[in-house]
Amino acid sequence: MEYRLTPFQWYHETQRSSGDSSPLEPEAASLRERFLLGLGTFTDEGLNAALSHRIDVFTASSACYPVLFPDRVSVSREVTLSHYDRLSTALTVAQVTGVQSLCSHYAARLAPLDSPDASRESNVRLAQITQYARQLASQPTLICPKALQQLAEVGLSTQDIVTFSQVIGFVSYQARVVAGIAALAGRPAVVLPGFPQFEDAELAGFSCTERLWQARLPEIMVEQAQARQLDILDQSHPDARNESYYLLLAHDAPALHVFNCINHQVDGLSPRLRALVALVTSRINGSHYCVATAANNLADPGLAQALAAGIDRALEVADDPVSAAIIGVTAELTRTPEKFTAQSVLPLLNSGLDRSQALDVILTCALYAWENRLRYSLGDAVEADLAQ
Repeated sequence: MEYRLTPFQWYHETQRSSGDSSPLEPEAASLRERFLLGLGTFTDEGLNAALSHRIDVFTASSACYPVLFPDRVSVSREVTLSHYDRLSTALTVAQVTGVQSLCSHYAARLAPLDSPDASRESNVRLAQITQYARQLASQPTLICPKALQQLAEVGLSTQDIVTFSQVIGFVSYQARVVAGIAALAGRPAVVLPGFPQFEDAELAGFSCTERLWQARLPEIMVEQAQARQLDILDQSHPDARNESYYLLLAHDAPALHVFNCINHQVDGLSPRLRALVALVTSRINGSHYCVATAANNLADPGLAQALAAGIDRALEVADDPVSAAIIGVTAELTRTPEKFTAQSVLPLLNSGLDRSQALDVILTCALYAWENRLRYSLGDAVEADLAQ
């Protein structure tokens, strides 16, 4: 199959004129497969086999799209995040990642929609949502408890904030999957005008000692939970009814369900290599909880401590080609998915990994781009003796 890149017209919700309701690229809005956005069968049979082997991941990922972006959203007191809000947020995240196909798709879906009313309250709300989405997508450590409070001040409920965070996480994940598969296929990257590369999270606060996670927002009460919420909690983790993370995400039970489905399918790497990818991604994004958890699963204290100190330090101490390749490639995909190319994935293949294993590195990195943003923005990692 031949892939051609079409020109992309930069778009943001504030640029829409009231009399223009046609999408910028109609075909980008009407794609039947809205996760991989037109990526399909390639001439590389090894890549086709790898993609077929991971069909459950892509099926689960595609099922997530209509949950987060339903054609109709019934707005209520607890659900104020409209269809427009969700697609506007997705476009903001896509623009931050700079992945052209995502920008084209979400711009085309958003363009025909009526924008919110022009009241001061509506403008302030949209500005706050857009700023938060941009910050969490680009550099999660910019988010603090005050930022969550500002979302509440413009009218977002706890359920809204959970859904909003899932949308930002999903598009961050989607961008890296699409960029990674395009790179494996040899498709050239197109660097769009956008945001500068942000720095990795600062060293302060990282530890390889296992942490507990505490939500910054009210969790659901198990004794008051709906049957669907309890069912999804029980599918999430054996002790989910007692874990703050799941009790918070269960405010949007359908989104938690599809996130779990994807998470359960991205399991192709060995536990050590999966932990290594998770640790690199989480160190860059600043998720102290995920770093501590991955460090314990890595079972290599020296390398874990080096990664906690920074990516460059880890590359200096990595003593095998596979680990060095995974660290370098994961760091590049985490930092700059829009620049990820066929050259970017060569270190994985040159280290002895096959295309299926390289795809698993990409999928794991992308998934932690999602989880890091949930963990960092919605809660705090605390020492076990301080959580009492």
